[in-house]
Amino acid sequence: MSTTLEPDGTYEGVPAYCYDNTAGGPIGSHHQRWDDVAATHSGFRSSIARGFWVVTEGTAVQEALQDWRTFSSTSVTALDPDPKFLWIPEMLDPPMHTEWRRLLGREFSPKAVAAREPEIRRVAVELIDQLAQTDGADVLDGFARRFPTTIFLRLMGLPEEDLERFLDWVHDVLHLSYEQDPDRSRQFSAIQQVSAYFQEQIALRREAPRDDLLSRAMTWRIEGKPISDRDLHAFCVLMFMAGLDTVPIAVGWVLYHFAQHPEQRRAILADQALIATSVEEILRVYSFVIPARKATRDVTVGGCPVRAGEMVMLPLSVSNRDPRRYDNPRQVDLARTTSNHIAFGSGPHRCLGSHLARLELNVAVEEWHRRIPDYRVADGQDLRETGNMYGITSLRLEWT
Repeated sequence: MSTTLEPDGTYEGVPAYCYDNTAGGPIGSHHQRWDDVAATHSGFRSSIARGFWVVTEGTAVQEALQDWRTFSSTSVTALDPDPKFLWIPEMLDPPMHTEWRRLLGREFSPKAVAAREPEIRRVAVELIDQLAQTDGADVLDGFARRFPTTIFLRLMGLPEEDLERFLDWVHDVLHLSYEQDPDRSRQFSAIQQVSAYFQEQIALRREAPRDDLLSRAMTWRIEGKPISDRDLHAFCVLMFMAGLDTVPIAVGWVLYHFAQHPEQRRAILADQALIATSVEEILRVYSFVIPARKATRDVTVGGCPVRAGEMVMLPLSVSNRDPRRYDNPRQVDLARTTSNHIAFGSGPHRCLGSHLARLELNVAVEEWHRRIPDYRVADGQDLRETGNMYGITSLRLEWT
Protein backbone atom coordinates (compact mmCIF):
# COMPACT_ATOMS: atom_id res chain seq x y z
CA MET A 1 0.00 0.00 0.00
CA SER A 2 1.33 3.38 -0.96
CA THR A 3 1.30 6.08 1.69
CA THR A 4 -0.06 8.45 -0.97
CA LEU A 5 -3.85 8.64 -1.02
CA GLU A 6 -5.71 8.41 -4.29
CA PRO A 7 -7.41 11.80 -4.94
CA ASP A 8 -11.15 11.79 -5.42
CA GLY A 9 -11.80 15.51 -5.89
CA THR A 10 -13.50 17.47 -3.14
CA TYR A 11 -16.57 16.98 -1.00
CA GLU A 12 -18.33 20.08 0.34
CA GLY A 13 -15.10 22.00 -0.14
CA VAL A 14 -12.93 19.46 1.71
CA PRO A 15 -10.35 17.17 0.01
CA ALA A 16 -11.81 13.76 -0.80
CA TYR A 17 -9.86 10.54 -1.20
CA CYS A 18 -10.50 6.91 -1.98
CA TYR A 19 -9.20 5.96 1.46
CA ASP A 20 -9.67 2.49 2.97
CA ASN A 21 -8.18 2.08 6.44
CA THR A 22 -8.96 -1.65 6.44
CA ALA A 23 -6.34 -2.34 3.74
CA GLY A 24 -3.05 -3.79 4.92
CA GLY A 25 0.36 -2.63 3.74
CA PRO A 26 4.13 -2.74 4.23
CA ILE A 27 5.25 -2.34 7.81
CA GLY A 28 5.16 1.31 8.88
CA SER A 29 3.11 2.45 5.89
CA HIS A 30 0.00 3.42 7.87
CA HIS A 31 1.93 5.62 10.28
CA GLN A 32 3.84 7.24 7.42
CA ARG A 33 0.61 7.98 5.61
CA TRP A 34 -0.93 9.60 8.68
CA ASP A 35 2.22 11.71 9.12
CA ASP A 36 2.04 12.83 5.49
CA VAL A 37 -1.67 13.64 5.54
CA ALA A 38 -1.56 15.39 8.92
CA ALA A 39 1.19 17.65 7.61
CA THR A 40 -1.08 18.99 4.85
CA HIS A 41 -4.72 18.54 5.97
CA SER A 42 -6.69 18.92 9.19
CA GLY A 43 -9.27 16.49 7.82
CA PHE A 44 -10.67 14.91 4.66
CA ARG A 45 -13.54 12.87 3.28
CA SER A 46 -13.24 9.17 2.41
CA SER A 47 -15.39 7.92 -0.46
CA ILE A 48 -15.17 4.26 0.62
CA ALA A 49 -18.52 2.50 1.20
CA ARG A 50 -21.10 5.07 2.35
CA GLY A 51 -18.37 7.63 2.97
CA PHE A 52 -17.05 9.03 6.24
CA TRP A 53 -14.95 11.89 7.59
CA VAL A 54 -11.36 11.57 8.80
CA VAL A 55 -9.87 14.10 11.25
CA THR A 56 -6.10 14.51 10.98
CA GLU A 57 -5.51 17.41 13.35
CA GLY A 58 -4.09 16.06 16.63
CA THR A 59 -5.84 18.50 18.96
CA ALA A 60 -9.19 18.07 17.20
CA VAL A 61 -8.94 14.27 17.52
CA GLN A 62 -8.55 14.45 21.29
CA GLU A 63 -11.27 17.07 21.69
CA ALA A 64 -13.71 14.97 19.67
CA LEU A 65 -13.02 11.88 21.77
CA GLN A 66 -13.77 13.89 24.90
CA ASP A 67 -17.03 15.33 23.50
CA TRP A 68 -19.24 12.24 23.77
CA ARG A 69 -22.45 14.26 23.44
CA THR A 70 -21.49 15.30 19.90
CA PHE A 71 -19.49 12.22 18.92
CA SER A 72 -21.42 9.19 20.06
CA SER A 73 -20.03 5.68 20.52
CA THR A 74 -23.24 4.01 19.39
CA SER A 75 -21.20 3.12 16.33
CA VAL A 76 -17.42 2.76 16.50
CA THR A 77 -16.77 1.44 12.97
CA ALA A 78 -16.45 4.06 10.23
CA LEU A 79 -17.74 1.66 7.58
CA ASP A 80 -20.89 0.83 9.53
CA PRO A 81 -22.89 3.74 10.99
CA ASP A 82 -25.80 1.42 11.85
CA PRO A 83 -24.25 -1.75 13.31
CA LYS A 84 -26.28 -4.92 13.80
CA PHE A 85 -24.38 -5.71 16.98
CA LEU A 86 -23.64 -4.11 20.32
CA TRP A 87 -20.35 -4.11 22.23
CA ILE A 88 -20.73 -3.24 25.93
CA PRO A 89 -19.57 -0.89 27.34
CA GLU A 90 -17.70 0.47 24.26
CA MET A 91 -20.87 1.21 22.27
CA LEU A 92 -22.72 2.87 25.12
CA ASP A 93 -22.74 6.56 25.96
CA PRO A 94 -23.07 8.03 29.46
CA PRO A 95 -24.91 7.63 31.75
CA MET A 96 -25.32 3.91 30.91
CA HIS A 97 -21.66 3.68 29.97
CA THR A 98 -20.72 5.24 33.32
CA GLU A 99 -22.62 2.57 35.25
CA TRP A 100 -20.83 -0.23 33.43
CA ARG A 101 -17.43 1.40 33.96
CA ARG A 102 -18.12 1.81 37.66
CA LEU A 103 -18.73 -1.93 37.99
CA LEU A 104 -15.84 -2.93 35.76
CA GLY A 105 -13.54 -0.50 37.53
CA ARG A 106 -13.35 -2.87 40.48
CA GLU A 107 -11.95 -5.61 38.24
CA PHE A 108 -9.40 -3.42 36.45
CA SER A 109 -8.28 -1.06 39.20
CA PRO A 110 -4.54 -0.72 39.87
CA LYS A 111 -4.93 -2.79 43.06
CA ALA A 112 -6.87 -5.60 41.34
CA VAL A 113 -4.42 -5.69 38.44
CA ALA A 114 -1.37 -5.72 40.74
CA ALA A 115 -2.76 -8.80 42.49
CA ARG A 116 -2.55 -10.64 39.18
CA GLU A 117 1.10 -9.85 38.54
CA PRO A 118 2.53 -13.17 39.81
CA GLU A 119 0.24 -15.15 37.51
CA ILE A 120 0.91 -12.82 34.56
CA ARG A 121 4.65 -13.19 35.10
CA ARG A 122 4.40 -17.00 35.30
CA VAL A 123 2.55 -17.17 31.98
CA ALA A 124 5.14 -14.93 30.29
CA VAL A 125 8.07 -16.93 31.69
CA GLU A 126 6.61 -20.28 30.60
CA LEU A 127 6.08 -19.12 27.03
CA ILE A 128 9.44 -17.37 26.72
CA ASP A 129 11.34 -20.29 28.22
CA GLN A 130 9.94 -22.55 25.52
CA LEU A 131 11.14 -20.17 22.80
CA ALA A 132 14.53 -19.59 24.45
CA GLN A 133 15.40 -23.24 23.83
CA THR A 134 15.27 -22.60 20.07
CA ASP A 135 17.33 -20.29 17.86
CA GLY A 136 14.37 -18.28 16.56
CA ALA A 137 10.63 -18.22 15.97
CA ASP A 138 7.67 -16.28 14.69
CA VAL A 139 7.31 -14.39 17.94
CA LEU A 140 3.78 -13.24 17.21
CA ASP A 141 2.39 -16.78 17.10
CA GLY A 142 4.82 -18.06 19.71
CA PHE A 143 4.45 -15.30 22.29
CA ALA A 144 2.78 -11.97 21.45
CA ARG A 145 -0.65 -13.46 20.72
CA ARG A 146 -0.56 -16.29 23.25
CA PHE A 147 0.61 -14.36 26.30
CA PRO A 148 -2.21 -11.79 26.70
CA THR A 149 -4.81 -14.20 25.31
CA THR A 150 -3.98 -16.76 28.00
CA ILE A 151 -4.39 -14.05 30.66
CA PHE A 152 -7.76 -13.10 29.16
CA LEU A 153 -8.98 -16.71 29.14
CA ARG A 154 -8.03 -17.14 32.78
CA LEU A 155 -9.62 -13.82 33.75
CA MET A 156 -12.89 -14.85 32.11
CA GLY A 157 -12.65 -18.46 33.28
CA LEU A 158 -12.58 -19.91 29.75
CA PRO A 159 -10.86 -23.12 28.55
CA GLU A 160 -7.32 -22.43 27.38
CA GLU A 161 -7.68 -25.04 24.66
CA ASP A 162 -10.03 -22.60 22.91
CA LEU A 163 -7.17 -20.15 22.28
CA GLU A 164 -6.69 -20.99 18.59
CA ARG A 165 -10.38 -20.65 17.86
CA PHE A 166 -10.43 -17.27 19.56
CA LEU A 167 -7.53 -15.99 17.47
CA ASP A 168 -9.33 -17.00 14.26
CA TRP A 169 -12.45 -15.14 15.36
CA VAL A 170 -10.45 -12.03 16.22
CA HIS A 171 -9.04 -11.99 12.69
CA ASP A 172 -12.48 -12.05 11.07
CA VAL A 173 -14.01 -9.53 13.47
CA LEU A 174 -11.23 -6.96 13.37
CA HIS A 175 -8.81 -7.55 10.51
CA LEU A 176 -10.73 -8.25 7.32
CA SER A 177 -10.33 -5.52 4.73
CA TYR A 178 -13.24 -3.83 2.98
CA GLU A 179 -12.21 -5.66 -0.19
CA GLN A 180 -12.30 -9.03 1.60
CA ASP A 181 -15.60 -8.35 3.36
CA PRO A 182 -17.43 -5.46 1.62
CA ASP A 183 -20.83 -6.15 3.22
CA ARG A 184 -19.25 -7.08 6.58
CA SER A 185 -21.00 -10.48 6.41
CA ARG A 186 -17.88 -12.39 7.45
CA GLN A 187 -17.39 -10.06 10.35
CA PHE A 188 -21.01 -10.46 11.41
CA SER A 189 -20.76 -14.26 11.09
CA ALA A 190 -17.71 -14.33 13.35
CA ILE A 191 -19.46 -12.09 15.89
CA GLN A 192 -22.43 -14.48 15.86
CA GLN A 193 -20.10 -17.43 16.51
CA VAL A 194 -18.48 -15.57 19.39
CA SER A 195 -21.91 -14.70 20.76
CA ALA A 196 -23.05 -18.33 20.54
CA TYR A 197 -19.89 -19.41 22.35
CA PHE A 198 -20.51 -16.98 25.18
CA GLN A 199 -24.19 -17.87 25.32
CA GLU A 200 -23.08 -21.39 26.17
CA GLN A 201 -20.61 -20.10 28.76
CA ILE A 202 -23.27 -17.87 30.35
CA ALA A 203 -25.63 -20.86 30.62
CA LEU A 204 -22.90 -22.86 32.32
CA ARG A 205 -22.32 -20.06 34.86
CA ARG A 206 -26.05 -19.78 35.54
CA GLU A 207 -25.99 -23.41 36.63
CA ALA A 208 -22.67 -23.32 38.47
CA PRO A 209 -21.02 -19.92 39.11
CA ARG A 210 -17.23 -19.85 39.31
CA ASP A 211 -14.55 -17.49 40.57
CA ASP A 212 -14.16 -15.57 37.32
CA LEU A 213 -15.14 -12.23 35.81
CA LEU A 214 -18.04 -13.65 33.82
CA SER A 215 -19.64 -15.17 36.91
CA ARG A 216 -19.18 -11.97 38.89
CA ALA A 217 -20.67 -9.88 36.07
CA MET A 218 -23.83 -11.98 36.25
CA THR A 219 -24.43 -10.65 39.78
CA TRP A 220 -24.21 -6.98 38.78
CA ARG A 221 -27.19 -4.68 38.48
CA ILE A 222 -27.58 -1.82 36.00
CA GLU A 223 -30.16 0.82 36.86
CA GLY A 224 -31.27 -1.45 39.68
CA LYS A 225 -31.98 -4.41 37.40
CA PRO A 226 -30.04 -7.65 36.79
CA ILE A 227 -28.03 -7.67 33.56
CA SER A 228 -29.85 -9.49 30.77
CA ASP A 229 -28.25 -12.36 28.87
CA ARG A 230 -28.29 -10.13 25.77
CA ASP A 231 -26.17 -7.50 27.48
CA LEU A 232 -23.90 -10.14 28.98
CA HIS A 233 -23.29 -11.40 25.43
CA ALA A 234 -22.45 -7.89 24.27
CA PHE A 235 -20.12 -7.42 27.23
CA CYS A 236 -18.33 -10.72 26.56
CA VAL A 237 -17.84 -9.90 22.88
CA LEU A 238 -16.23 -6.58 23.79
CA MET A 239 -14.00 -8.19 26.41
CA PHE A 240 -13.03 -10.82 23.87
CA MET A 241 -11.86 -8.22 21.35
CA ALA A 242 -10.17 -5.95 23.87
CA GLY A 243 -8.32 -8.81 25.52
CA LEU A 244 -7.27 -10.69 22.40
CA ASP A 245 -6.17 -7.98 19.99
CA THR A 246 -4.78 -4.75 21.40
CA VAL A 247 -2.14 -6.10 23.79
CA PRO A 248 -0.91 -8.76 21.31
CA ILE A 249 -0.47 -6.02 18.70
CA ALA A 250 1.44 -3.87 21.21
CA VAL A 251 3.73 -6.75 22.21
CA GLY A 252 4.50 -7.31 18.52
CA TRP A 253 5.52 -3.67 18.07
CA VAL A 254 7.67 -3.80 21.22
CA LEU A 255 9.67 -6.78 19.96
CA TYR A 256 9.94 -5.32 16.46
CA HIS A 257 11.16 -1.98 17.79
CA PHE A 258 13.83 -3.41 20.06
CA ALA A 259 14.99 -5.79 17.33
CA GLN A 260 15.51 -2.74 15.10
CA HIS A 261 17.16 -0.62 17.82
CA PRO A 262 19.84 -2.66 19.60
CA GLU A 263 21.22 0.47 21.28
CA GLN A 264 17.92 0.95 23.12
CA ARG A 265 17.82 -2.75 23.91
CA ARG A 266 21.23 -2.43 25.55
CA ALA A 267 19.99 0.63 27.45
CA ILE A 268 17.04 -1.18 29.06
CA LEU A 269 19.25 -4.16 29.86
CA ALA A 270 21.62 -1.82 31.69
CA ASP A 271 18.84 0.12 33.44
CA GLN A 272 15.50 -1.60 33.98
CA ALA A 273 14.01 1.69 35.14
CA LEU A 274 13.88 2.64 31.46
CA ILE A 275 11.49 -0.19 30.63
CA ALA A 276 8.36 1.67 31.72
CA THR A 277 9.38 4.70 29.64
CA SER A 278 10.09 2.51 26.63
CA VAL A 279 6.64 0.95 26.85
CA GLU A 280 4.94 4.34 26.92
CA GLU A 281 7.03 5.64 24.04
CA ILE A 282 6.38 2.57 21.88
CA LEU A 283 2.66 2.85 22.56
CA ARG A 284 2.82 6.49 21.48
CA VAL A 285 4.99 6.15 18.37
CA TYR A 286 3.32 2.99 17.07
CA SER A 287 -0.26 4.05 17.93
CA PHE A 288 -2.43 1.48 16.19
CA VAL A 289 -5.99 2.17 17.36
CA ILE A 290 -8.23 4.20 15.06
CA PRO A 291 -11.50 5.01 16.85
CA ALA A 292 -14.60 6.19 15.03
CA ARG A 293 -17.65 8.02 16.35
CA LYS A 294 -21.13 8.88 15.04
CA ALA A 295 -22.08 12.56 14.99
CA THR A 296 -25.26 13.43 16.88
CA ARG A 297 -25.54 16.93 15.38
CA ASP A 298 -24.13 19.03 12.57
CA VAL A 299 -20.63 20.12 13.56
CA THR A 300 -17.36 21.23 12.01
CA VAL A 301 -14.28 19.36 13.25
CA GLY A 302 -10.84 19.45 11.66
CA GLY A 303 -12.35 21.60 8.93
CA CYS A 304 -14.85 18.86 8.06
CA PRO A 305 -18.54 19.88 7.83
CA VAL A 306 -19.96 16.78 9.53
CA ARG A 307 -23.71 16.17 9.43
CA ALA A 308 -25.72 14.43 12.14
CA GLY A 309 -25.63 10.66 11.62
CA GLU A 310 -22.31 10.65 9.73
CA MET A 311 -19.24 8.73 10.87
CA VAL A 312 -15.98 10.40 11.88
CA MET A 313 -12.67 8.54 12.08
CA LEU A 314 -10.27 9.78 14.77
CA PRO A 315 -6.80 8.22 14.33
CA LEU A 316 -4.80 8.37 17.55
CA SER A 317 -1.55 8.42 15.59
CA VAL A 318 -2.00 12.00 14.40
CA SER A 319 -2.22 13.19 17.99
CA ASN A 320 0.53 10.99 19.41
CA ARG A 321 2.97 11.85 16.59
CA ASP A 322 2.05 15.54 16.45
CA PRO A 323 5.18 17.74 16.24
CA ARG A 324 3.28 20.48 18.05
CA ARG A 325 3.02 18.21 21.08
CA TYR A 326 6.37 16.41 21.02
CA ASP A 327 9.94 17.07 19.96
CA ASN A 328 11.03 14.42 17.45
CA PRO A 329 7.57 12.82 17.71
CA ARG A 330 8.35 9.83 15.48
CA GLN A 331 11.25 8.67 17.63
CA VAL A 332 11.09 6.46 20.72
CA ASP A 333 13.00 8.57 23.24
CA LEU A 334 13.99 6.75 26.45
CA ALA A 335 14.76 10.11 28.08
CA ARG A 336 11.33 11.61 27.34
CA THR A 337 9.56 12.71 30.51
CA THR A 338 6.20 13.68 28.99
CA SER A 339 3.75 10.77 28.96
CA ASN A 340 0.49 12.50 28.06
CA HIS A 341 -0.11 10.36 24.99
CA ILE A 342 -3.58 9.10 24.09
CA ALA A 343 -2.65 5.59 22.92
CA PHE A 344 -5.39 4.35 25.28
CA GLY A 345 -7.86 6.90 23.95
CA SER A 346 -9.26 9.95 25.68
CA GLY A 347 -12.48 11.00 27.32
CA PRO A 348 -15.08 8.76 28.99
CA HIS A 349 -14.25 5.81 26.72
CA ARG A 350 -10.54 5.79 27.52
CA CYS A 351 -9.40 2.16 27.72
CA LEU A 352 -10.65 0.65 30.96
CA GLY A 353 -8.00 -2.07 30.79
CA SER A 354 -5.02 0.29 30.53
CA HIS A 355 -3.59 -0.76 33.92
CA LEU A 356 -3.70 -4.42 32.92
CA ALA A 357 -2.26 -3.68 29.47
CA ARG A 358 0.62 -1.68 30.93
CA LEU A 359 1.44 -4.44 33.39
CA GLU A 360 1.38 -7.10 30.68
CA LEU A 361 3.64 -5.03 28.44
CA ASN A 362 6.13 -4.22 31.18
CA VAL A 363 6.26 -7.86 32.24
CA ALA A 364 6.71 -8.95 28.63
CA VAL A 365 9.67 -6.60 28.15
CA GLU A 366 11.29 -7.53 31.45
CA GLU A 367 10.98 -11.29 31.13
CA TRP A 368 11.79 -11.44 27.42
CA HIS A 369 15.04 -9.53 27.81
CA ARG A 370 15.97 -11.47 30.91
CA ARG A 371 15.89 -14.67 28.83
CA ILE A 372 16.50 -13.55 25.23
CA PRO A 373 18.52 -10.33 25.44
CA ASP A 374 20.10 -10.44 21.98
CA TYR A 375 17.96 -10.96 18.87
CA ARG A 376 17.36 -9.61 15.40
CA VAL A 377 14.78 -9.65 12.61
CA ALA A 378 15.39 -12.72 10.45
CA ASP A 379 16.36 -12.05 6.85
CA GLY A 380 14.08 -12.67 3.88
CA GLN A 381 10.78 -11.53 5.40
CA ASP A 382 8.16 -9.37 3.72
CA LEU A 383 7.10 -7.54 6.86
CA ARG A 384 3.56 -6.28 6.61
CA GLU A 385 0.86 -4.90 8.87
CA THR A 386 -2.88 -5.30 8.96
CA GLY A 387 -5.39 -2.55 8.32
CA ASN A 388 -8.07 -1.35 10.71
CA MET A 389 -5.77 -1.78 13.70
CA TYR A 390 -2.13 -1.82 12.71
CA GLY A 391 -0.70 -5.10 13.90
CA ILE A 392 2.27 -6.85 12.32
CA THR A 393 1.07 -9.95 10.45
CA SER A 394 4.14 -12.09 11.19
CA LEU A 395 7.58 -11.46 12.68
CA ARG A 396 10.36 -14.00 12.79
CA LEU A 397 13.23 -13.16 15.11
CA GLU A 398 16.52 -15.00 15.50
CA TRP A 399 18.75 -15.28 18.56
CA THR A 400 21.66 -17.29 19.87
